[in-house]
Amino acid sequence: MFTATNARIASIDSSTVETEIALLNLNILSAVNSGGVNVTVTRSTNTPLNGNVVVGTPMTLDPNYYNAWQTSVSNVLASGSMQSVLDNFARLGYTISRVSADGQYINWQISW
Repeated sequence: MFTATNARIASIDSSTVETEIALLNLNILSAVNSGGVNVTVTRSTNTPLNGNVVVGTPMTLDPNYYNAWQTSVSNVLASGSMQSVLDNFARLGYTISRVSADGQYINWQISW
C-alpha cells in the first residue's frame, strides 16, 4: 500500500523529469566543452542526441509548466516535477532558475 508520500514520489518520479534532467545535462556538457559557464535551455534549443536533434524539452515545450510556475493554474504534478529538476541541479551545486521570454513557456537558466 502506498503512503501519501510514496504516492507523490511515484507520481513525480516520471520519465518527464528524467528526460528533462538528461536534456539539461547534455546542454551543460555542450556548454562546458565550449568553455561556457552557463546555459539557457528554451523550447527552441537544439540538443544533439545519438545522431538526432531534440528540439526543446518536455517542460519547455508545454505551457502547463509555465502556468503552474506562475500559479495561474494549480497543477501539483507540474509544480512537483519542476521542483524535482530544480532540486537535482541544486544538489549538484548548480544555480538553476526558471525564466520566461514570452510569458507562455519556461526557459531554464543554469550556471556553474
